[in-house]
Amino acid sequence: MNTPNSSSVLSRRDFLMRAGLLTAAAGLAPSSLAAAAAPGSASSAPTATNGYQIGILEKWFFDGGDGGALKYTPDEMAQTLDEIGLDLELTLRKQGHITPEKAPDELPIMAAALAKKKRRILWVAMDTVRPDEPHWEKALRVAKQLGVPQYRHRGFRYASGSPLKAQIADFNSMAKEFAAANKEIGIQGVYQIHAGATMAGSAAWDLDAILGDIDPKYFGVAFDPRHVMVEQGQAWPNAVQLLAPRTVALCLKSFKWDGDNTVEVPLGQGRVQKPIIDQVIAAHGGPLPICIHIEHFKDAAGKLVPVPFARRAAIVEAFRADARVLRGWLGTAQT
Repeated sequence: MNTPNSSSVLSRRDFLMRAGLLTAAAGLAPSSLAAAAAPGSASSAPTATNGYQIGILEKWFFDGGDGGALKYTPDEMAQTLDEIGLDLELTLRKQGHITPEKAPDELPIMAAALAKKKRRILWVAMDTVRPDEPHWEKALRVAKQLGVPQYRHRGFRYASGSPLKAQIADFNSMAKEFAAANKEIGIQGVYQIHAGATMAGSAAWDLDAILGDIDPKYFGVAFDPRHVMVEQGQAWPNAVQLLAPRTVALCLKSFKWDGDNTVEVPLGQGRVQKPIIDQVIAAHGGPLPICIHIEHFKDAAGKLVPVPFARRAAIVEAFRADARVLRGWLGTAQT
């Protein structure tokens, strides 16, 4: 891996300048947030129940996809998470809630606001694909200082017209660079499975090859049953078994078939049910960090749109409803 330059890592002076905010965030946070967790460790968390740490992907709470102005403030985000009762998978992307280059300034503020409500950043979701892209290492060093144990890689895509095995070898080479950086930073990368012919990893066997002999402690798999069941059909148990040694997290949502098309639905109302969750957890050997990814909450035109803070009640309840189903499956239902 190339030696990080001044644009990709925090300089000592930058770190010291921001130490006050980092210390403030850690001081407000519970002990699990204040202490930087080792990669792959199962640190305690405010929403941990029987070892499960549960969060939500928060793309409803900013206008990142469309480049609009709507964006929840840290206090609004903390209030929303408090109402949902879960932690946060924060988008740390070019069009995310926080952009990678602003992480040193904005991540500590977000973490401190969440800590006041006893919430935390469970993961950060990045749009980084190649290790030579700018800012991602700098952003992850800040995340690590705040106790964030994992980040989600954007995922590789196949290019048409090129042999798949050659592309897989190239992806493996890049994955090794990410793993080396993750080890040095002290954070764990996760690769979420996505369905689709262009999505590397959708076939399960290719994701096993892409991650090759990489230690999952530094770069593992975020198993997504929805995407696996779309691609694998009745063979999904094979994907569970194949990727079990690499599985370090779960992304959850559900769907049903409408002819050849998928329709996104709440948990408990579609193809993703308790048996696949049970098998993933059993194959892993214990609890995993879990993030709920709602896709079914749409407007009248069927479009996913951000939700203004003043009109958040329905999306809050949608997340709470999915969380109730999940906790029922896990046997951690809250009274």
